[in-house]
Amino acid sequence: MGIVFRQSAKNAIVVAMGALLGALVIWLSTAYNTKQQLGFTRNLVNYALTLSQLLILGLHSTLVVFIHKYADNERKRKLLISLAVFIPTAAVVVFTVAYAACKTWIIKHFQPDDIPFMERYFMWLPVFTLLFVYMLVFEQYLGSQLKVAVSAFMREVVLRVANIILLLLFGFGYVNFDVLVIGTVLIYLLPVSLFLILSFKIKEFGFSFDVWSFSKQEFKEIIHFSWYHFLLSISFLMMSYMDALTLPFYDHSGFSSLAVYGVAVFLISFMQLPSKALVPASFTILAKAFNDNDMVKAKDIFVRASNNILIPSVAMALILICNLNNAVAVIKNGYGEIAPVFLILFVGRLLDVATGMNDQVLSIARYYKFNFYLSFILIVFLYLMIRLLVPQYGIYGAAWSTTITLVVFNLAKFLFVWKKLEMQPFSTNTLLVLVAAVPAFAAGYYFPHFFDQAHHVYVRSFADAALRSLAIVIVYTVMLLWLKPSGDLQEYISTIRKDKRLF
Repeated sequence: MGIVFRQSAKNAIVVAMGALLGALVIWLSTAYNTKQQLGFTRNLVNYALTLSQLLILGLHSTLVVFIHKYADNERKRKLLISLAVFIPTAAVVVFTVAYAACKTWIIKHFQPDDIPFMERYFMWLPVFTLLFVYMLVFEQYLGSQLKVAVSAFMREVVLRVANIILLLLFGFGYVNFDVLVIGTVLIYLLPVSLFLILSFKIKEFGFSFDVWSFSKQEFKEIIHFSWYHFLLSISFLMMSYMDALTLPFYDHSGFSSLAVYGVAVFLISFMQLPSKALVPASFTILAKAFNDNDMVKAKDIFVRASNNILIPSVAMALILICNLNNAVAVIKNGYGEIAPVFLILFVGRLLDVATGMNDQVLSIARYYKFNFYLSFILIVFLYLMIRLLVPQYGIYGAAWSTTITLVVFNLAKFLFVWKKLEMQPFSTNTLLVLVAAVPAFAAGYYFPHFFDQAHHVYVRSFADAALRSLAIVIVYTVMLLWLKPSGDLQEYISTIRKDKRLF
């Protein structure tokens, strides 16, 4: 699996660039917005993203799979593209009508201090949702045609740079909050326009409204496939976003609490960066082993991949935990609660990382229905937890609700995969990784504070974070080289020494 590390190094660079720009967006947002303003914009983004995934009705997944099936039939291919674009458009229109009709009922569920924000920008949500829908559809189409680089660059870099420019204009007083909110929505015209232009440059792209191109059986197949992926989207979206979506309703501080919670969630998302970089390449090799019915190889890959994901994830966790004080110092403006919220969320996220590629295994082994039913049961459980804990404990209640649900979810998947496939991600190497982490954590946690943050807080906090993180990385790397918990990592390091390049 040395090749996995080489391929993943490229993904890691793109993902890291996007994460750093995202961090700058968050920092500028906390610096130039009030907590209520930031909470509102986060709420707008969360709902637009969630609604777009629902109102697209699973057709973006259908487009990716079926576009190749109809590669030699122009009429069917163009009709499929038309269905994937115009049916979600119609769904957004229907939603908009219902949304506008229920305006009074919807707004009254928000906290009294937050209602003016909802009233002023109420109708921008459908616009935002439609732009998200188009971005998803065209990005998926370009991905199916192996045009991945441009879409990734637009999503990870261009959109975030545009956000940064907007925030700087707002921070220096060149635009008001109205322009900031509307600009946050309309900048998505950039990727949508570019994706559409690139799509039209592909000869096979186009639209058709000849509905008779598909037989009755083909329509049934498309509907069935789309319906399943629509339900799957609901389950995973609610598991991921329910805490943030419901927090403004049940926490008495409304959008202000969501601002703090959103920053903590962003910080915890850094723990997923290694998975984003490593899983795609590992998944391909794992899928091939299952396809060849080579279960011995599949189990070996599963354990090794899980361990390889755990190694950088632990490093990221150590860096984040040991630099929480620096993060709070840099953000300032009353965001001190992000530290305890982060630590609560950390418990669930660490278990999620440690249990490896259970989701991928369940999908390959055709046990995806278990994942689906389990997630739906836990959505109900999560909502009940939020409804019970958030009114009493605010963002801490939301964090504990999410963490408890994530722990139950991952333990259930772990036990199911272990029982059905006799596969589990843990080995003696897992213990070695944790042993390597102990002195690295001590090096970061007890590293002396050479810089007084009372003056030049940004420079001194960043300097402290850099030195503290360097101490963690050095000690952790030395321990890994000594304990050798991953043969794949050793192979990758040997390749770097030999070829003098990362990939």
